[in-house]
Amino acid sequence: MKCIWLKLLIISFIWGQETHYDRSGDPNDLSFPGGYIGISYQIDLKSKQKGYQISFGIAVPGVGKSGSGPYFIPGIALGRRHLSKDNKSYTYIDAQMVFSSGVWGGVGFGIAFVDGQRHLRTKQFGGFLIGGFINENINTPDLAWEDYAFKAYHLGFAFPIIGNHLYP
Repeated sequence: MKCIWLKLLIISFIWGQETHYDRSGDPNDLSFPGGYIGISYQIDLKSKQKGYQISFGIAVPGVGKSGSGPYFIPGIALGRRHLSKDNKSYTYIDAQMVFSSGVWGGVGFGIAFVDGQRHLRTKQFGGFLIGGFINENINTPDLAWEDYAFKAYHLGFAFPIIGNHLYP
């Protein structure tokens, strides 16, 4: 096992020495402002609830400096939560607003589909790079709200879509 790590380290060092950047074109010439596609996994260690989501967002030009941020990114999130207590799950769709500059945070509002019924939901989230914390609630009078409150750790990756506002 140690031999494999040593080989990978040597290969990556050699490969890294041979790379260089040839930039052709200017991102400012693109018509799309840029955005992201994100995947994430959330787990509440206390209640053992788990969830995952896929999100999409497009950067708003004019907020922050092009290429260096900070960025305001409205988007859509689709996800699923598994409630280990009842051994059932539900899906949701949210509109969310993300503010990002390495440190990120935001709010979301959407609909959860629980047992064939629609319920309004809200969320607040924040973090740094790939880790963070999320707080979600389903607003409903006919469900036990404690069962649908979700306070969890977040692990996710956002894959940037380069554009005229969001670029390295």
